[in-house]
Amino acid sequence: MRTQVLKKFLRKQKGLALPIVLCVLAIGGLTIAGGLNYAATSINGSRIIADSLQGAYAAEAGIEETLWCLLHGTPPSTQLTDSINQMTVDIETEDTGFYTLYFGEMIEAGEHYDFISVNGELVWDDEAGIYRYTITVTVQHDSTIHINEVGARLPPGFSYDWDSAALFPENLSGSEPLISADSSGAFMLRWVFSAPVPDIPAYESANQTFYVNDNGGGDTEDEYAWVVANRSDIGAVGEISGNKYCITARAKRSGDNKTCARLKSDVLVTGGVAYIVSWHRYLTN
Repeated sequence: MRTQVLKKFLRKQKGLALPIVLCVLAIGGLTIAGGLNYAATSINGSRIIADSLQGAYAAEAGIEETLWCLLHGTPPSTQLTDSINQMTVDIETEDTGFYTLYFGEMIEAGEHYDFISVNGELVWDDEAGIYRYTITVTVQHDSTIHINEVGARLPPGFSYDWDSAALFPENLSGSEPLISADSSGAFMLRWVFSAPVPDIPAYESANQTFYVNDNGGGDTEDEYAWVVANRSDIGAVGEISGNKYCITARAKRSGDNKTCARLKSDVLVTGGVAYIVSWHRYLTN
C-alpha cells in the first residue's frame, strides 16, 4: 500500500522539474549578463582613464616643447616628431600680444607700452635692520609721463612696514598704500594717485621706497612691481611684461586618431623666462 502511494506521488511530481530548471536558467542568465555587463563597463572605464592620463602626459610634452622653442627663438612646431605613449600630439600656438601681470591679472598693455619701464628690488638694509623694497619707474621716451598708480606684490611671508613710505622724501607718495592679498596670501600694495598726479620727465626715473617685514622666511625673489600711466596708449606696465602665447596641445591615439586629452596654457614670455599664467586640462574620450 505504501509503495503504491509513493509511486503515485512521484508520478505527480514529474512535471515540476522543467519549470524549476527554467527558473534556474533564467536567474542564472540575468545574473551572468549583469556581471558581464559590469565587467565590460569596468574594463572600458579603466581603459578610458588610462588613455586620458597617458594623453595628458603626451599633451604636456607638447606644451614643454613649445615653451622651449619660444625661449630659444625657434618657431614652434605644429606636431611632435615622436610618438608619446603611442599617441600623436598636435600643437597650436597663438601670439595674443603684449600683456602685463598687473594685480594678479593679465592686462593688455597699450600701444606705447615701451615708453616707460618699471623695476622692483627687495634687499636687506643693514642700517635699518629690515628689508627695503624700491619700485623704480623710468621714462624711456622724449615726453613727460603722468603716473596714476604704482604697486608691488610682496613675496609670500612678507608684509608692509606701516608708515615706512613716509620715511623716504623722494618718493612718488609718502602716504600709506592700499593693501589686499592674492590667492596665495601674498600682499599686494597699491599707491593710487589723485589729481594732481605725479609726473616723470623724459628719460628720468622716480622711486617708491618702503620697508617690509619678513614674517616667515619666504623667498625674496617671488615678487614683482607695476606702474599705471595716465595715458590710454600706455596703460599698465609691469616688471613682468611680455608677449602672451596661448598654447593648445591635443594628444590622439595612433590607431583611430581619437583625442584622449587636451591641454591649454597661457604663457607670458619675457627676458628669457616663461611665466605660466593659466593651465587647463580637458580629458576627453
